[in-house]
Amino acid sequence: QKEGEGEVYLKEKESMPKTPSPESSSSSLNFKESLRKKKFVNHVRRQSSFSFVQENLSKALTETNVTLIVSILTLLSTVILQTWYTIVTRNMHYVGTFHALHSEYASPEMLDAIDTVNDFIFEHGIEHYTDVYMRHKKDRIRAPIKDIDHSRRRVVHWYSKVCLFWEKSLIPVHLLQTFPGPERAVYFIRTFEPLEESSRMIYGGPKNGVFDCLRKMYGIWSEAPEDDANAATCSDNNLGGSNAYCPA
Repeated sequence: QKEGEGEVYLKEKESMPKTPSPESSSSSLNFKESLRKKKFVNHVRRQSSFSFVQENLSKALTETNVTLIVSILTLLSTVILQTWYTIVTRNMHYVGTFHALHSEYASPEMLDAIDTVNDFIFEHGIEHYTDVYMRHKKDRIRAPIKDIDHSRRRVVHWYSKVCLFWEKSLIPVHLLQTFPGPERAVYFIRTFEPLEESSRMIYGGPKNGVFDCLRKMYGIWSEAPEDDANAATCSDNNLGGSNAYCPA
């Protein structure tokens, strides 16, 4: 019976929960604390690493934005300066071309050429000067009209340069509206085209296009009659605005 009670006692003792010893409890607490610290350290490291990466990325993006902005501003300033330089250079070229044309027209040789043709017309009359010119040409009498021919070539050559500069856009249209202007163009067409056509009829050759060029430039479709220079009419000219030969 005592042996049976002893066995029951041992079984009950074994089934009871074991009470941990103070040493094992302390070791378990230290392990948990160490694990907790380790997790905390790892968390701090991860946070520090993320902050570092974020800071560097933000810094890199800031530097990239600054570089991009500087590049764009540099490009814009270059374009503006280049455009300004092109405009100034073009205007200087316009001024130089206009000054050369004006100076040549005002030269003594050009004025003498215009006066020579005007004197010839005044001497023989507006109705007959081309007939006299053709008669001398056909009869090979060059002496009386030698100066007329030289003067004709000089003036026609000057207006041909004006047309060339206009067709090639080497001079602004508003300057051509001012000089030589529609009045001079009408005078030149009325006075020199009959001489030019007379010479072409005798010697042959293509028609000189300077007269049609001036008509197109100033929109002139009929010249003024001899008795009323202001009665000439024209369409809206290519240079804009109106003039004495383009009544509103």
